[in-house]
Amino acid sequence: MKRLLALIAILPLAAPAQQNPQAPAAPSAAEQLGDAKLSEADQQKLVKIFQEVQEMRKQNRYTDAVAKLDEAEKISPKNGLIFTMRGDVYLAPRRRDFDLAKEQFLKAKELDPQNAGPVFNLAELEFARHDFPTASAAFRKLVTDFPKLPQVIRHLAISRIVICEARQKKFDEAEKLIKESFTFMDDTPAYYFSNAAISFAKKDEKMAQEWMLRATSIFKEQQTGPYIDAFKEMRWIPDVDYQALPDPSAGK
Repeated sequence: MKRLLALIAILPLAAPAQQNPQAPAAPSAAEQLGDAKLSEADQQKLVKIFQEVQEMRKQNRYTDAVAKLDEAEKISPKNGLIFTMRGDVYLAPRRRDFDLAKEQFLKAKELDPQNAGPVFNLAELEFARHDFPTASAAFRKLVTDFPKLPQVIRHLAISRIVICEARQKKFDEAEKLIKESFTFMDDTPAYYFSNAAISFAKKDEKMAQEWMLRATSIFKEQQTGPYIDAFKEMRWIPDVDYQALPDPSAGK
């Protein structure tokens, strides 16, 4: 989840986010900050706060991050990005307060209904909860409702659908999605990681590792990171930071 914040929360800034999902440029224009009426001074304050929150989030300083976002909300109370970032903090692996996170994402969606970011995050919340039918439906609706999604986001969403279907043992549907959506020539690693996901779901770890190796030999860490994070969420590969996380779908 931590790699997704920069990629998804500031979705209108798709170009810099695609180049480096872990460290995007902070918003600088008033419209990107969600409030064109802000003074130049307040714009700069928000930019600084957002930068600080991203650093705090990476350092697992969740209480400090929420406090900073509370400061931002006083400056720009109708800024959807503030609620999106706060929701991401609540959804962090060491917090995992799904109810609070969902409340924030819904508020962000209400404030900025044309922004796909909060919609992705709401689907990602169900994915992290391991509610695979709900997550699959939410990601499918995202790609339908936002036909102009940047390819990097669209492929990420569809790969999540592949994982959801594979986790439900709907392998024919998962393989059909890969065939219809990706090729090995794409500019994203979705083809490789989606095939790896099916292999993991079929308990063929050797083949899954082979698919991952192909992806990581072609694509940079910034491109593979969000896909690897999804595999950590599925408990298919270890996460050194969160080894104690239980599997919400264990025994189902």
